[in-house]
Parts: sequence; C-alpha cells; structure tokens
Amino acid sequence: MKALIDLFWQRYSELKGAVDRNDAQKITVLDRELDPLLESITSWKTKSSAEVLEQFRFAIDLLNEEAEDTGCVQRNSELLRKLVDRYIGAGLPYDGIAPDGESASWSPYVILDEDRLDDLDERVFVVSPGYRINYTNAINAQCYEAKTNDLVGRHIAEFIGIHHFQQALREKLDACFKGQPAKYTYAEDIDGRTVVRSYEMSPCYSPSYKLVGAIIIVKELADRRNRAVA
Repeated sequence: MKALIDLFWQRYSELKGAVDRNDAQKITVLDRELDPLLESITSWKTKSSAEVLEQFRFAIDLLNEEAEDTGCVQRNSELLRKLVDRYIGAGLPYDGIAPDGESASWSPYVILDEDRLDDLDERVFVVSPGYRINYTNAINAQCYEAKTNDLVGRHIAEFIGIHHFQQALREKLDACFKGQPAKYTYAEDIDGRTVVRSYEMSPCYSPSYKLVGAIIIVKELADRRNRAVA
C-alpha cells in the first residue's frame, strides 16, 4: 500500500503544478489517475495494524492538505468516516459483523471512547504499557465488588494472578503495545467449579492516535473438559 500512497502524492504534486500552469489537459489526465488511486488506497482492507495506521495517516494528511476547499473537505471527511467505520466502529462487533458486512472477531485497532465502553454489557478494561489499569467499565469493576476508581492504577497481576501474568499475559500485552492483537485463555477453580476466561486484547489509541495501552474484553467460556467427561 505504501507504493500506492507514494504514487498518489507524486501525481497529486503534479496536479498542483498543472493547476498553477493552468494546463487544462494535464489536469484532466491527472484527475482521472488520482480518483482510482484514492479508491485503491481507501478500499485496501488489511489486518496489519501498521497498514491501518498508514491509511488513517494518509486520510488525515489529505484532509489537512485540502482544508481550504470545502468540497474536498466534505469528500475527505467521508473518506475518514469510512475508515473509522471499518476499523474502529467494528472494534467491538459482538454480532461478529463489521459495518461493511464482512465477518469480524474484534478489531486490531480501537479508539478509547469511555462513554461507549461504559454502555457495553461486556467486561472491558484498558491496561497501560506499565501494566496498570487506566480504565475499567462498571461491569468489570462489579465483578471485583469494587468501584471503577478502586481499580484504576492497580497492576493487572493483582487480578489475573502473578503466575498467569509472568507466564503468558505480559508477553501478549507487550505484543499488543506494539500493534498486534492477542488472546489469552486460562482456567481457574472458584468455589469448586472450573471457570474458563478469555482475554481478547487489541491496541488502544487516544483520539489523537497515540497509544494508550491494550483494551481487554473479558469473556467467560464453557469448560470443554467437563463437556467431554459428560
């Protein structure tokens, strides 16, 4: 995709030069080249976090470049909205369907929106690169018989256990902080019954596209071992 973006900006620069020279024929030719290039870049679907970021940066750069042209701003805002719907709006698609109609599990790229997360029926929290909780929704806090503020600032190992943290979770969180989604499933005995939990992790960014940490969705799963014995 980088080659497409580089080609777009090369042609874009040529178009600006043609406009300055009032070269109508060249303008027409370049316009015809730029439209399919723009479509190819924005319709490129990828699971690579690096390429997702490239698409967003391209859209923002284009929006800034054409900020004085109202018509272009509207077009570029729509372009950015489509990217948001594809990658961020689908960040927590519990029906398994992304906005473009394709199947999805969870997004590799999530923007932190506390109001939205507060309304979810799933347990969600965000862990900073220092492995401390910097956000939890109320449902997750209730599972620990605590208020949300009571969890913020505490180390994730307090809740998952130092063994699980050292043996697997820390490595998966480190990968998540570098842009890769991850998943960790473990079982533990609680009051005589086996509880299986799944931690689904995605890189989490602020609205200014700075890494906040890893957003984690906690799910309780059926114990397949009991099913097999039955």
